[in-house]
Order: sequence, then structure tokens, then C-alpha cells
Amino acid sequence: MPSTTYNCPDCENENKLILLGNDYGSFEQKCKKCSSKIEVEIDKKQNVSKVRSKGNTATQFEEKGAVPKDYTKMSGDEPILQKKEVKNKREKMVSVVTFLILSASFMGFITAGGLYYSPDEFPDYDEIKIQLIIKNQTSSIDNAEIYVNGNLKEQKNLGNGSYEIFLKPGRHDFRVIATNHATANMEVYIPPQDNNLSLVDYDKGLQGVNLFVFNLEEGNGEKQLDSNTYNLMITWCPGLMLIFSLIGTWGAWTTYTLQSYKNAQIGAFFSIIAMGFFIIGPILGCIALFLLPRIKKFFNRSF
Repeated sequence: MPSTTYNCPDCENENKLILLGNDYGSFEQKCKKCSSKIEVEIDKKQNVSKVRSKGNTATQFEEKGAVPKDYTKMSGDEPILQKKEVKNKREKMVSVVTFLILSASFMGFITAGGLYYSPDEFPDYDEIKIQLIIKNQTSSIDNAEIYVNGNLKEQKNLGNGSYEIFLKPGRHDFRVIATNHATANMEVYIPPQDNNLSLVDYDKGLQGVNLFVFNLEEGNGEKQLDSNTYNLMITWCPGLMLIFSLIGTWGAWTTYTLQSYKNAQIGAFFSIIAMGFFIIGPILGCIALFLLPRIKKFFNRSF
């Protein structure tokens, strides 16, 4: 029964191969020392022609310590250093975009909390002048009564349907009653401000801030007029800003982990409309949205 010996390409241990049936060909063996799977090729003269680990192209006949032929040639350490530099640049860029989205979202959380906990009254503030313009479709009304929070308010009629009252900043319910007209109700929120706040015309204030217009309808009954912008903000914005900020935070995490480019864009967009600090947050979100295309190729997927 013919046999031959060979050395394991992994541990150099000598192994014995007994040839049964076929005297030549390819045989799969297992090293007795390191248990590596080995492929042994025997030629027709029953000599070992090739020995290699299964799946490995290196053979025991290759010069020990030599570089395999299929390795990519490199000039010094330049490719490795270049790869490391690209990686550092990528990580830095990703961190910057993540920080911008997260900052804009965090500002949204703070602004939402500030609006939600805005006080209904500001007792420490002085009363400020509030101007009301009361009219119908054709003319001004000079015989109206103004109720604030259910109480008849002392008022000054300036003529041409213009009235002047004094109130402290905060939330108020206005009720305007005029003969032969339907009663008009309006919920308003007057923000803290300087007295006589205006832009150009010092005889008129800012509508929705310290100037409110009542368009009465002729007839009986009551009509609920639209609230001013500040009141709508205090009522609806905190919840929306909280949701938008949560989506922005999710987008920041998606950007940091490079999971999805499209989701990162969505997060950056919602961090903008979260309106953190009203101006600063949207600016940071816009910068992040502008920088995202520069790191698009690093994401695991583009959708």
C-alpha cells in the first residue's frame, strides 16, 4: 500500500498520506497537529506536487516570508496614510452635520417648552396701550362697548372706530358689543413689549401685537373672530415643534450612524421647521441640509 508524506502549510507539521485505490490526483486531508483542512495533489509518479490549505492559494513551496503574487503593490505607506486621512475627514464631516441637526432639534425642544409654559398673565409688567379698530363692511363704529375677560373695560374713543385701552401682557378674551351688530369675540395673546410699539406710523400699532381689528356683522347673535398669531402659536406650536424636534433628533442619529441618506435629509428638514429659537435653529438646519450631499457617498444606502 503506497504512501507519501507532506508538511502542513499552516503549522509545518509532517503528515502521512496513504494512497488507496487511486495512485495520483487530489486528496483532502486533515493535519494531525493543527486540524487544518489540507488539499494534497499527487502526480502520476506518486510525488507530492502541491499542498495548500483549503481555500488558500498559498502553497508550501512558496518562499517563506514572500509577498503573495496577488497582493496589490504599494509604494511605502502612502496608500495606508491616505486611507486614514480620508477616514478622519469623513468622520469629522459626519460629526459636524450631526451636530448641526441635533443642535437645531434641541433648540426646538427648548422653544416648545418655553411656549408651552408661557404664563397667561404677567403681573409684574406695566399696562401697555392697546388699540382696537371696530368697523363693519361700510363704515366705522363709534358706539361700541369693549369687554375684557368678562368685564367692561374703560376705554377711550379716538374717533373713526378707533379705541384705546390699557392692558398688561398675557392672554385675554375680548368681547365687542355694538347696537344692531352681532357680538364679536376674540381670544388674543399680548406678548411682553414696549409701550407704543410700532414700525413706521406712530399713530398705529402692530396688528396682532398691540393693534386688533374687529369687523362686525350687522344683525343679532355672536361671532367668534380668529385669534391673533401669538395666541395660535401658544396653543398649537408647542406640540408641533416637539414632534418636529423628535424627527430631527432621529435624523441626527441616522446621520451619525450613516444608515440612510434620505432619512438624514428628512431629519434635517424637520429640524428647520422645528423653529428652535425661532431664527438660530432654522439657520443651523439649513446649513446641515446644505452639507449633507457632501457626505452622501458615505451612507449605507441612499434611500
